[in-house]
Order: sequence, then structure tokens, then C-alpha cells
Amino acid sequence: MISRYLIVCCSLVTLHSSLATPVEAAVAKGKDKHLQSSEVNQGGGTMSSSKFRQQSSVGGTVAATQLKSALSIALPGFFGASGLASPTTVVPVTELDIKVVYAKTQPGGPEIPPAAWQTDNSPIVIWEPPPTGPPVAGYSYAIDQVPDDVIDTTATSFDVATAIPATLPDGKHAFSVKALNTAGNSGKPISLELWVDTTPPQITSYSPAPGSLLNAFNVPAGATVADAGSGVKTTTVKLLLNGSSVSALFDQTTGTLTASSLSWKEGANSLELRVADAVGNALTPLIWSATVDTKPPRGSVTINGDDESTRSIYVTLGLDASDATSGVARIQVSNEELTGYVEEPYVTLRELWKLNPMRGLQKVYVKFIDKAGNVSEPVSDGIELTLLSPETVITSGPAGFAAKPTASFAFMCPEGGCVFAVAFDNDDWSGWGTVASAARTGLAVGNHYFRVKAAKEHNGQPGIQPDEEDPSPAERTWIVGERPPVLTLPKGSPIKLWRLD
Repeated sequence: MISRYLIVCCSLVTLHSSLATPVEAAVAKGKDKHLQSSEVNQGGGTMSSSKFRQQSSVGGTVAATQLKSALSIALPGFFGASGLASPTTVVPVTELDIKVVYAKTQPGGPEIPPAAWQTDNSPIVIWEPPPTGPPVAGYSYAIDQVPDDVIDTTATSFDVATAIPATLPDGKHAFSVKALNTAGNSGKPISLELWVDTTPPQITSYSPAPGSLLNAFNVPAGATVADAGSGVKTTTVKLLLNGSSVSALFDQTTGTLTASSLSWKEGANSLELRVADAVGNALTPLIWSATVDTKPPRGSVTINGDDESTRSIYVTLGLDASDATSGVARIQVSNEELTGYVEEPYVTLRELWKLNPMRGLQKVYVKFIDKAGNVSEPVSDGIELTLLSPETVITSGPAGFAAKPTASFAFMCPEGGCVFAVAFDNDDWSGWGTVASAARTGLAVGNHYFRVKAAKEHNGQPGIQPDEEDPSPAERTWIVGERPPVLTLPKGSPIKLWRLD
């Protein structure tokens, strides 16, 4: 500041080398300096400087202390003189332009680089006053818009932490500020880009799903990761299997992580995914598990508690199975070893399983399926089937082609004392009755189907039980209509045949 005084004073002395004789008041001398208190009147006019804000009305009393030496002369009293530049003086607006604006994490803290992702969402923005121009009345600032002509502050800083809200949302923001003077003029706004990223990356999907049951060792793992701000930092993406890092490929463009060669182990496996963005926001590690089960269950089946024979085609299956890893979930049951399996939930007792309705040794085959989908080899048990139910025989009725739209059937059972149930075409079974015949009229032209089954009381329980009825009903099909001729001659001109000798 002293140097500015010297420059201004020297300029004044140069411009006004013929000063009026001062009225002497007091004089102090040293070896090389002369201090004198005086008062002078400079006459009329206005003095100003193009490089400094201070102006003075020359012609008023300049009374102060004069300091001079062999090299310089200073009139500090000049700055105390009355008056500023005339209100009619026009100052270019460009002299109100702010030249410097920057941001820090806090007063005295490190400076935040502009237009670069960073994690501070409550910075303090600092600017320097315009280097030239008339006195500044204050400053107008705005975030993500153009500042208006209303003074927001007389300070040269703005602390986001003291505003409402006290933080900037994640994203790119522009802080703009401009200076306003007492005459209502304003400089051009100056802007500072602040890029804020305080949110870690997000895992949008991952595989295998938590709690998955895998029945193979070649199952890949993967994930999709996204970050809306600074982006995922490739070197931070790590996948661990059972505590050990695995080789994985990460495509930063798509955010896709793929790991195809994994050393799974039989049983439970732990997976861990770590990821962070370019400015260090790290996501809490994602930890989940998957179980590998490649071994099928083991089990056995018994028919009717391991009885040697039965008189009913309906039997009870006793099932006993276990699986060391995932547990038994379902069974497949069939009366044939290779085909005809029916899949059902696993139970220890499967009641009313129907055997093939044929006298003799009958076998049942069972496969066990665990929760991972592994299927065991079939196991079986056999039982001798001795049928108590009667046989059913159709003794008369239409067969092949029948011209009339009626049908009458007679039937019987060799054992005698039977009751019968019948059904025509798609009708349900009739009730049980002792009548050994059935008839139907008004049949449509076309194919028809008749069934009859016999039953006989054996176990003393009221009504006919499933094991008391013929498991293989007698059946008959026929066609109502005229039988077509075996050979149909074509119509038209006779065909001539020649023999070539």
C-alpha cells in the first residue's frame, strides 16, 4: 500500500511542481529526511487516475503531513481530501468485470479443480473484486442460472454449507457471479463449473441369483454396474469367490462384468462384488451365496410295506430318500422302467398307486429328484398281483358297420353274481346295476364306442371298492352307416386295354 502512495504522490508532484508556499506549522529533520506539516490550496479542477479508484477534488484544502527525502515526496493528506470523482464521470462497465473465481473445500482448504468430478457437495466459492472501476456496492450470484441485478452479498465469497439447501445435488453445476456498483452498473458474469459426485456406483443386476442351486461346476457369474457421475473405475471392480479374487472381464461401456472360469466347490459358495467410481465413492461390498449340488439323491421304494402279494391293483408306495446338499424335492413314478413316468412331489407314503391290471408280478419304478434338479437312477420293487375282481365279457352287440342308428349289447361275468356299469361314447360311467344288457337309440352316423365293467363284493364294505371292480373294462367300437364298396369303378368313358405281343 505504501508503494501505491508513493507512485500517486510522485505523479502529483510532477503535475504540480509549483506548489503554493505552505503555511509552516512544524518541522522535524533527520539526517536524510524532512518532515513538515502544512496546508495548501491547489485551485480548481478534478484529479483522477486511470489505474486507481481514488479521486480527489483539487482546489480544496490539502492539509496533512508532508514527508520528503532526497528521492521522494509523499503527501498522505491527499487521500484524506474531500470528494470523489464527479457523478457525471462515465466509467466503462468492463471495469466491473470479475477476473478471478475459484472454489475450495473450506476456508484455507485445498482448491477444487473446475469442471472435474469431485466429492465435495458444500464448497466455498471465492472471487476477487474487479481490479479497476468505481467502488463496488455488492455482488449478485446464482447457481445453474444467470445472476440478476439484485445484490446478494457484499462479501467476496459464498459458502454453500450456509445456504438452503446446504449441499449441491450430484451432477454438473455452474456458479455465476457479477459485480454491481453504486451507480447501478454491473459487470459481466463469470462462471465456475462444479461437478459433484457423492454417490457410489449401483449394481443393477447380478448372477447367479442369491440362494441359487447349481447342478454344474461350469456356471458363470456376472453383474451389471452403473454410475451416473464420474463413472465406474475399472480397476476397482473385483469379484471374489470363497474369499479369493477371480478372473473377470469388465466392459466399461456397457457396465457388464463377466466371470466364466470359476472354481466352484460342492456345497455352499460365497460371492463378493466390490466396485467404486472414479472419485473414490465405494459401494458397500455385495455379498451373496450360491450352492453347487451335482450329486443326485439316493433312495428306495417298497410296495405295501414290502408285502409279497396283493389282491388289489391299488397299492401304497413307501419312499425313503436323502440328498446331502439340497434335499429331495420330487419323484418320478412309473410301472415301466424306461417310459411312462409321472412326476409328483416327494412324500414318504404315496397311496393308491395303480398297478397294471394284469395278474402276476407287477413292478413299480421310482426316480428321486433333488432341489438342484439332479435325477437319480430308477429304483424298483415288485409284488404279486392276484385279482379278486371279476372279468367282464361282451356277449353280443354291433361291431364293424351297422346300418341302423340303434345298438343293443349283452354282457356277463364268468364268476356270476356281478353288478355292471356301462358308458356309451363320451358319457360318464353309469351307476352299478345287476342288468346285464344296455341299449341306445338315435345314434348319429359315424363312429361309436361302448364300455362295460363288472364288479363283485369281496371285502364286506358297503358299496363297490376300487379293488372290487374289473380294472380292464370290456370295450366295443362300431360305425353307424353303410359299408362302402370294396372297389369303386370310375365314371366316364370305358377304359380300353391293349395287349402287346
